[in-house]
Amino acid sequence: MIPCFNQGEYLLEAIASVESCQDSVWEIVIVNDGSTDEKTQKVLSYLKQQGYRIIDSDNRGLAAARNLAIEQANGDYILPLDSDNRIKAEYIPRSLEILEDSPEIGIVYSWAEIFGEENGIREVPPFDINRLMRGNYIDACAVFRKAVWQDCGGFDSQIPEQLGYEDWDFWLGAAEKGWQFACIEEALFEYRFRPDSMVSRCNIPENRKQLFRYICAKHIGLYASNFANVFAEIECDKLKEEEKVEDLEERLAQTQVKLEFCESLLAESEAKLRAIASHENSVKRESRQLESQLKQEREQNDRLSLELEQLRDRLRVTQSNLAAETQTLERLQRSHQEECDRLKHSHEQTQNELERQLEDLRRSHQQQLEQTKNDFKIQIDSQAKNFERTQTDLTTHIHQLQFQVEHAHLEIEAMKTSKFWKLRTQWFKLKKKLGGAKENI
Repeated sequence: MIPCFNQGEYLLEAIASVESCQDSVWEIVIVNDGSTDEKTQKVLSYLKQQGYRIIDSDNRGLAAARNLAIEQANGDYILPLDSDNRIKAEYIPRSLEILEDSPEIGIVYSWAEIFGEENGIREVPPFDINRLMRGNYIDACAVFRKAVWQDCGGFDSQIPEQLGYEDWDFWLGAAEKGWQFACIEEALFEYRFRPDSMVSRCNIPENRKQLFRYICAKHIGLYASNFANVFAEIECDKLKEEEKVEDLEERLAQTQVKLEFCESLLAESEAKLRAIASHENSVKRESRQLESQLKQEREQNDRLSLELEQLRDRLRVTQSNLAAETQTLERLQRSHQEECDRLKHSHEQTQNELERQLEDLRRSHQQQLEQTKNDFKIQIDSQAKNFERTQTDLTTHIHQLQFQVEHAHLEIEAMKTSKFWKLRTQWFKLKKKLGGAKENI
């Protein structure tokens, strides 16, 4: 539950810190304790539109606002969270685990991480009723059973002038009812430090005196039963403080001796400083003389510098002219060199071209000779082959003719010896004779 009075600029941070708890073990009840700040009213209106549970109330103070929220809460466990503070995601689950495992424990609190105008970790000691009776050290941002609130009759809204300490009163009431406390020794609660917080009002001496009187009177039975222990611890703390004072006084005396020694050293240092000052005056006089000489040297140096600058100007002009002539010569040289390079390149190209053409001619002539030689060789080989074939054919033909002649001779010889051939011979003779007789006729 989150009571809110004119601190709307922090309210969304407080809600977001509760919603960072991964387990849905929480409900948020916000009490508008009569806020008049325009920004806070806008934030509350926005939260209503988003479906958050907002209870509007007249400004009756922090205790009454907490009581109203707890009355409307549905859960068995309560976590009062001021609108300017925050909690870490694991605070609620770890507290509920302790409360559910240990029925005798009614309140779980943790260390606090300070942020805002100051930063740090506030380590809270384990529960000690004697320590709690001497002053509150447990913040209101603790997880407790709703039954504890019911046993204590809620937070006391009758505390004088609403100065605060309603959480201290609540813890004392819970202890009177026999509820035990558990401390998680980790900073699971984030406390925003502000100079204008209610705690600062409680620490005003007159307000603190009035609050202590009211708290002690309300819980007189608790204080009466534990008076001896509380008084003994106060006396013990007093002795410890006296020992600290004695130690501080001893250290102060030692510091005083050191201070006197330092004062003597300071006196010696002052005497040395005076001597140094006298020497410094002498040095200053010499310095002034040196400055006068230095001034004269500077004037002479200025004259020499002027002459040097004039010489440098003439030198720059000469260097400029020389540079111009050098550039002209360099351009001519580059032009001549470029022409030479061009002619050389052209000559090299011409020579290369001639060599290439000669090589091409030589290669072409060589190829032609080789081709002619090859063609002539091929022709000779072809003619030789033709001659060989012709010779072979002629030889074969001659053989054939010789064979035919021989065969013909044989046939002729055979025919001559035959009767037919003899008749033929006689026939030709007769025919010849007959032919001659016709011519005569």
